Amino acid sequence: MMKRKYLLGTIAVVATIAFTGCASTSETMMQQGYGPYYSHGYEDGCHSGRKAGGSMLDQFTKNVQQYDSNHKYKEGWDDGYKVCHSEEKQLMKNIANAQRDTAIKNRYKN
Repeated sequence: MMKRKYLLGTIAVVATIAFTGCASTSETMMQQGYGPYYSHGYEDGCHSGRKAGGSMLDQFTKNVQQYDSNHKYKEGWDDGYKVCHSEEKQLMKNIANAQRDTAIKNRYKN
């Protein structure tokens, strides 16, 4: 029962982070002065990086035509991919470590 509660709590935290992380990245970046091509590329790269990092909530997204022909989209996509891939891998590592620590604590609790 305790394991199930912990798992549900972990899923809720991951979902919250995922939905607030890149939900309006493109709009926010444009408000901060980034151009539309870079911003859109960054958002697409971010979703792709998260997917590659282990997210089950994101999809690989890349406008290949834009990537090949627009250097701002390509630059944004590459930057978004790197940042979000790294963040997702770290998040997954933290979750795995927390689950391991909980399992160890439960094993020696009795």
